[in-house]
Amino acid sequence: MRSVRPLPDGIQPSSRRGFLREGATGILLILVAGVAVMTAFGFAGTLWWVFDLLSHPRLQYAGVAGLAALGLAILGRRGLAVGAVVLALVNAAVVAPFFVFGQAPAGTGGSAMTVVSFNVQIRNPDREAVIEWVGNLDADVVFLWEASQIWRDEVLAADLPFRIQDPLQAGMTIGGLGLTRDQADVRLLETGDRSSIEVKLPFGNEAVTIIGAHPFPPNSAMHTASRDFQLSSVAELAAGIEGPLIVTGDLNTTPWSAGFRPLNEELVNSMNGFGWQPTYPAGAGLLMLPIDHLLHSGHLTTVDRSTGPDLRSDHLPLIVTVADSAEVAAGAGG
Repeated sequence: MRSVRPLPDGIQPSSRRGFLREGATGILLILVAGVAVMTAFGFAGTLWWVFDLLSHPRLQYAGVAGLAALGLAILGRRGLAVGAVVLALVNAAVVAPFFVFGQAPAGTGGSAMTVVSFNVQIRNPDREAVIEWVGNLDADVVFLWEASQIWRDEVLAADLPFRIQDPLQAGMTIGGLGLTRDQADVRLLETGDRSSIEVKLPFGNEAVTIIGAHPFPPNSAMHTASRDFQLSSVAELAAGIEGPLIVTGDLNTTPWSAGFRPLNEELVNSMNGFGWQPTYPAGAGLLMLPIDHLLHSGHLTTVDRSTGPDLRSDHLPLIVTVADSAEVAAGAGG
């Protein structure tokens, strides 16, 4: 028969349970306090670039706070649990539009265009697999970010069913490479430290303007300021463009960052209604964030949106199909 180890003198089973309960409560409160501080500072991204970094993991904040609320409720700390629930809801409200406000079901609309944005990672050892995947895409426009001269040469050698749109062989000046299935009007846009690329293609009875951008990552105050300037410059250019417009790229920010705000004010985010579709860092599961984007003017409606396979980059490809909003509305009404 197994012997039962006696408790030390003066410690009763009920006391031990109380000690464990208090310890668990303390750990959960530390988690909630940490999430609360990061949540608050994340809303103050305009004050300091480090605060802006704290704005990104909103869904993760909501998940941690929600789990902490459940734990506190089980421990009988209902008042504290309510506070944690409120904290979870504050963060959940930020990401809710991507789950609630839909655009259109897949396959609707007549005039449609598929755009792919993929940061291939400059040192990706599997360029052949990436280029093969691109060659099999049923896409109209493809942006390959971090595509250096080596990438450009290999894309040319692969004889893909795309035209390289790289004005003046700008290369890393725009942070990548543009490909189109059809001939396009292309020019560079001066948007700060790193240029953006503008591609104009036929779309139905008119033309669509596509701006591709890849700002610097926000790993310093200088790079964050450069990113924000480029995004605000693109938003300003977008405000002056008539007709269908798309802005896409590895924008190195999430949709709730202070730097992203100018684009949010001008354009519709294609992720609305398509749920959580993170792209970076690839393979990180629940820690991934959506920093690759496609936004568009009201002339267009997103009819399909997904991320592509893991091709040994630190990003997943973003694949978005848009259609003419008037045609989508007419199809829905008919």
